[in-house]
Amino acid sequence: MEFLFGGASSMCAVVFTNPLDVLKTRQQLEGELIAKHNLKERAYKGIRQSLITVLRTDGLRGLQKGLPAAILFQFSMNSVRLGTYQTAENLGWTRNPTHPLLNPLLSVFWGGFAGLASATVSCPFYVVKTQLQAVTAGSYTARYQHHHSGTWVAFGNIYRQSGIRGLFRGYPASVARLVVGSAAEMSTFSLCKKFLWRYEVFQESIVLTALASSTVAGFFTSVLMSPCDVVTTRITNQAVSATGKGLLYSNIFDCFAKIYRSEGVHGFYKGFFPMYLRVAPHTMLNLTFWELFKGLYERFNKQ
Repeated sequence: MEFLFGGASSMCAVVFTNPLDVLKTRQQLEGELIAKHNLKERAYKGIRQSLITVLRTDGLRGLQKGLPAAILFQFSMNSVRLGTYQTAENLGWTRNPTHPLLNPLLSVFWGGFAGLASATVSCPFYVVKTQLQAVTAGSYTARYQHHHSGTWVAFGNIYRQSGIRGLFRGYPASVARLVVGSAAEMSTFSLCKKFLWRYEVFQESIVLTALASSTVAGFFTSVLMSPCDVVTTRITNQAVSATGKGLLYSNIFDCFAKIYRSEGVHGFYKGFFPMYLRVAPHTMLNLTFWELFKGLYERFNKQ
């Protein structure tokens, strides 16, 4: 049930946060184009201008580009991630009664392990989601665009061109992204929740506790995950040769090095603001629904 609750809670959240994911992806990829050609004008500068650009070029539907793939990605990723972490927590693996000081490290470890497992399952959906979100009818937001007509067509096109390897393009970067993000999110959420339960007002409300804890978790997740997120997006969306080999970045380390040389540290935080606006409410909604579903399940079993 833990895995089902994780996936269901994520599906409830992704519809509301997908527009911000589109803006984040466009800003990250436009940063790559600007660094290449030293462009002065930006179509996706800031939340307001990015939103106007998407509406002007792609209409309201543009804000939900790649939604089916995003739902599949979030369901597969969070069902495994939250389910794995909750299972470890139920088995007592995130706590050490004899050495309480190790508890934060155990939370980080199992959060990272859950991220590794979820990255493996969800990587193909992330590849498709990113390539669909990058395509625009107007301003050229990326150095390369993959013109797929739909989610399932995208899966077919990628498989025919590059095989299974194409569906797992950027897998090491995706693993780094989710290991770092999951370790930060799950450990800070768990620790913050335990801290707040000391106070009566939080003991009386599962939703209030989850909202407060997930707000803190969302901030730390965004700050720590952003560099890996930028790298994953760019590797995933790069042009490929006839044999399916990436033409811009050979691996995750090459991508990190090229971003740093051309854009500096700032390049690793392109699209950070829409990312935080996406991650924070998504974390709040996802983890709040997760806690709510678990609470309802426990009440039902007690009856």
